[in-house]
Amino acid sequence: MTTPLPCLLLFIMIFNISTTIVVADLVQKTCKKCETDDPNVNYNFCISSFRAHSGSDSTDLRKLGAISLSLIQKNLSSSLEYVEKLLQNKEIDSYRRVRLNDCLDVYSDAIVNVEEGKKAYKEKHYDDANIKVSSVMDAARVCEDGFREKEGVSSPLTKWNKDLFQLAAIALSIVNMYP
Repeated sequence: MTTPLPCLLLFIMIFNISTTIVVADLVQKTCKKCETDDPNVNYNFCISSFRAHSGSDSTDLRKLGAISLSLIQKNLSSSLEYVEKLLQNKEIDSYRRVRLNDCLDVYSDAIVNVEEGKKAYKEKHYDDANIKVSSVMDAARVCEDGFREKEGVSSPLTKWNKDLFQLAAIALSIVNMYP
């Protein structure tokens, strides 16, 4: 006769493995849908972004949406720190300095918008969350475009802005999966 403890342990192990597979499948399916719905989303970027967040390995679609908003927030905070560091360089010309300050402003506004978007998402006000996340996409575009106004000037924030734009596109795709 088998004792109950080994059977219970075996059940827990099997359940845990199957849950992990289902969650991994959810991340993959969600990223595939995001890529299909929005040409701005790269599947591998989506997967690696979620994998970098510790909570994404045991979640549902609703939590993935919340995680995607947190990823935007983290990117914006890092971007702000990076811009502030660049502005400390006394050798930056006045044109770039003005553009970096513009980016600092739009990133600061975007942080407020993502906070409001997170609140709207949590309260299931998906239209409001959509508007707030869309404005974050605009912030990345506005920041990047500012550097293009003068020929021969390149943005030191191109990678940051591309990542921010893509993270916002992922979040927007997930938000739009809800009615």
